[in-house]
Amino acid sequence: QTSHLMDTQRLERVRQYVDEQVSKGRVAGMSTRVVRKHNGSEHVFAHCAGLRNKEENLPMTHDTICRIYSMTKPITSAAIMMLYEEAKFHLDDPISKFIPSFDVSKMKVAVGGEFPNIQLEPCRKAITFRHLLTHSSGLTYNFLPDKYGVFKAYQANHVAFTSLEGADNITLEEMCDRLATMPLVYEPGTSWGYGNSTDVLGRLVEVLSGMTYQDFVRERILKPLGMVDTDFFVPEDKRSRFAACYKAATLEKFELHTKGQWADNAGFVRMGDGSEYFTEPHIHAGGGGLVSTTDDYGRFCSVFINDGVAWNGVRLLSRMTVDMMNENHLPGDIATLFQPVFLNSPMTGLGFGLGFAIAEDPKKLGILCNKGEMSWGGMASTAFWIDRVDKVFVVLLTQLVPSSTYNFRRDLRVLVNQALL
Repeated sequence: QTSHLMDTQRLERVRQYVDEQVSKGRVAGMSTRVVRKHNGSEHVFAHCAGLRNKEENLPMTHDTICRIYSMTKPITSAAIMMLYEEAKFHLDDPISKFIPSFDVSKMKVAVGGEFPNIQLEPCRKAITFRHLLTHSSGLTYNFLPDKYGVFKAYQANHVAFTSLEGADNITLEEMCDRLATMPLVYEPGTSWGYGNSTDVLGRLVEVLSGMTYQDFVRERILKPLGMVDTDFFVPEDKRSRFAACYKAATLEKFELHTKGQWADNAGFVRMGDGSEYFTEPHIHAGGGGLVSTTDDYGRFCSVFINDGVAWNGVRLLSRMTVDMMNENHLPGDIATLFQPVFLNSPMTGLGFGLGFAIAEDPKKLGILCNKGEMSWGGMASTAFWIDRVDKVFVVLLTQLVPSSTYNFRRDLRVLVNQALL
């Protein structure tokens, strides 16, 4: 049986693949959602396998709530672009206009030495909104090693926005001010580097909207889109649906595969009891604070395959804004600006738009996809992509840290795209 949008027989390969990841013992459970829309018709394929909680033998379901970590970033990016549409700022405005602690005259850039004796120079370029949206700000994470050991300065000064990084009980505003005292890893706009950029965008949402970041996200995005199970914590009545998180057994917690060599089978062990998600956090992290389900995150993705209008007819963004977010805003690909492999994923042919990675050159990327495909993932091996050419989006949820353990994202690309008609 084949619909006119997807070859259902070929789609069975996705089901087999997902089942196999569980039967091989690579993950406890996995859930996928594939949606293709065309001329008013829609083809939906959804499949869950395995367990959301191995210890309690609870099945993975489409409404299983998972930590989506960095898949929070596109939602925060959409929030800031909604404020852009209200002419609250321009892309190349310095963020110090709204967060004075990031004034360029106070910022320093690491140029040599090593922590604790990092050689610093005054920063010459101000961090702009575009730098934050494209991860070219010079900010890093406290768990991502860099040449001069700036990440160790983050650790020593408790720069952390999520429980995963070890956040303090201070406000988002205070944490951004603390972050602003850290050296930058490079001059803004001269490289690409993952870090707390989107957390700062969360704070900018507050300053520009006059609402707290979490209220803005809840009132202006989650509620209108019907994302009923997406939030910054898991209330008591939903806890039975909250997945357990696991980490690859053969890895240290944050030892990241970087050599482009994927594990064959790393096994997995339980990572904490999830209780840090049982209450409202002190800091709502725009870079990694949300939990969600495959159904809910699909509702967010629907906005982008439909030029700014969600599945339920709610317009979140204009078509032109979505087009702009879908452009590569870097001067080249990430491989040229930064490094050829990041968290085990090839960066050749991959650009970055306003909140999403952009497939600039599928041939160089070496993957079956359309030019302009928008994507990202999360620390617990979750992923999504949005293909505006063929009007397809895919959401993959599982709970295995780190995301560099297996090649799920690239495998699934091939398996879904080979079934398109």
